[in-house]
Parts: sequence; C-alpha cells; structure tokens
Amino acid sequence: VVEGANKFDAVIIPIGGGTSVSNALDCPKEETRSICSLDLALLNKILWIDEKNLLCRAQAGIIGQDLEQQLNAKGFTCGHEPDSVEFSTLGGWVSTRASGMKKNKYGNIEDLVVHINVITSKGRIQRNCQVPRISSGPDLHQIILGSEGTYGVVTEVTLKIFPLPECRKYGSLVFPNFHQGVEFFHEVARHRCQPASLRLVDNEQFIMGQSMKLQSNSFWKDLSTKLSKLYITKWKGFKINEMVVATCVFEGSTEEVDQQMKRLNTIAEQFGGVPAGEENGRYGYRLTFAIAYLRDLGMDYN
Repeated sequence: VVEGANKFDAVIIPIGGGTSVSNALDCPKEETRSICSLDLALLNKILWIDEKNLLCRAQAGIIGQDLEQQLNAKGFTCGHEPDSVEFSTLGGWVSTRASGMKKNKYGNIEDLVVHINVITSKGRIQRNCQVPRISSGPDLHQIILGSEGTYGVVTEVTLKIFPLPECRKYGSLVFPNFHQGVEFFHEVARHRCQPASLRLVDNEQFIMGQSMKLQSNSFWKDLSTKLSKLYITKWKGFKINEMVVATCVFEGSTEEVDQQMKRLNTIAEQFGGVPAGEENGRYGYRLTFAIAYLRDLGMDYN
C-alpha cells in the first residue's frame, strides 16, 4: 500500500480504532494530493508470547480489549488501560504516546514498548534484537512514539507483559473539597505509595456520576446509601456542592493490596478523607470508561 502511495503520489492517514482526540485523523484542507485512509483492522493478531522473558508481539490493529483478554487467558496482563481500551488499538497507543489508568504500576506505553515495526515511504524501520534497552542511540522509537502516524505506518509492536495479579481490589475516598483532595495526592506522590490506579474526580464529575447511578431495588442497599450520605453530610460536615472523590485500584499479592489500602487510608485521614467503600470505587472506575461516550454532551453543559 505504501509503495502504491509513492507511485501515485498519494498520502496516507493510518487509522486504528478512530478514538483519537487530537484531530490527527482529519484530512488537511490544503492538501492537493489524494488522501488514502489506511484501516489496520485486519492486522489484529498476537504473533507470539515469550513467557520466559515476559514479552508479547502483536499486530498494530489489535483492539486493546482483545489483546488484554487473550493475554489474560494465558495468565498475563499488558497493564495498559486507557479510557478508550474497548476500541483503541495497539498501533494507536504507540502513535499517540498513550497513557493508561494503571500507569502507576505498569507505566505508560513508552515504558512498555520494547520494539516497533514501522513502514515508511522510504522503507521499513525495524531492529532484529528484542531487548528492552540498548545503550547506543539515538532511539528511533522515541520519534515514532507520539508521532500520530506522520512518519509511517506502525505494523507490529513488542510489549512487556506481566503475570496476572493475585489480587485486585477497588476503593474510594471522599474529601471535603478539591484542594484537600489535591493535597492528599501530593502526599501520596511524596511517599511514592500510589496503587495501580488513583484518580481524583472533581465535584461536577462526582455529581454527574451519582446522578447516573441505577436505582436500587434493595431496601437494605438503599438504607445503607442514605446512612452513608447522612454520615458524610451531617456528621462529617461535607458539602454536596464541594466534596470530591478519589477512586483507587489496588493490584498485587493479597498482602501488598491490604498494606496499600491501609497506608492510603491513613494518609487520607490527614486531609479529611473518608473511605467510601469498594463498590463506589468499582463504579467510579467503570465511569471513567463511560466518560469517553459522554464527553461532548458533558462539554455542552460545562
């Protein structure tokens, strides 16, 4: 395809899941040549998994969710979970220098990439050794990462993978206001005790998330929710239009997860934080994926 584009003086825009938010997939109005949209959907396979060296090589068009499910079936995880993981592709992650929700534990895409194959208008860029780091430079990977498809078409990627964690738990912490939530995050960063994922949701997103909750059919569940609200607002003095929430995901051994949860709760207490339960944390984490669908609607209402 690239050779054909050279021959007929056409330009190419590679497309993966189409979830880009940077307008990189828009056709430039001033371009006079023919523009070819190159869909990578059929390059969707895992080529091999190296269980000893914890590496995986896959084609660039594989959807993030499919990659993770196939790795999970073999007892591994990629650990990269951007908001768009249901639709975005491995090649798209590389091209946009993507960040994931569990970067604290696994790193961003630039930390996970070991090798990239790219087809440019001048030929193929690849190296034969599949090692995470070489001492000679410059590193061409750093040019390709985040290039938004301007230098060539990413076709294959080798990634670091990890054994599936023994334990995964969700958690949530409510803070009286955004400032105290941010101060809590500063303290966590200072102590370097971040769990796999830790996100602060501002008051507007918090209220939106609460309004989107499904109605509970259980009397006891409903009662416990009302008691929680009473405890937070009346007894703790939190204001509905100021309070914020931090959602947490803990991954590791059972012992590690328990220690992380205790440590985070202890730090949160210093900034007026109150544990808000595992179910709220799970819901808040799921809501992050939903935000992608609601972004434009939400923007219309500030």
